[in-house]
Amino acid sequence: MTQKLRAVYNNSDKTIIGFLAEDLDAEDHEARCPEGVKVTSNYLEFDDDIIVYLHDVSVNSEGLAVKE
Repeated sequence: MTQKLRAVYNNSDKTIIGFLAEDLDAEDHEARCPEGVKVTSNYLEFDDDIIVYLHDVSVNSEGLAVKE
């Protein structure tokens, strides 16, 4: 099995502040967050037995999550 995650980040400097599981609504989450907090449109997949840390992912200039 795999876990599919979106990155939650500060749009100003693209700093990752968390992850959002695929079963949660990204638009709803973004609407409830403070201004400037965004959710990537793409998912990253990781094995279920992997613990994903903030430093394992970055957000590029187009707002897409990328594995480090």
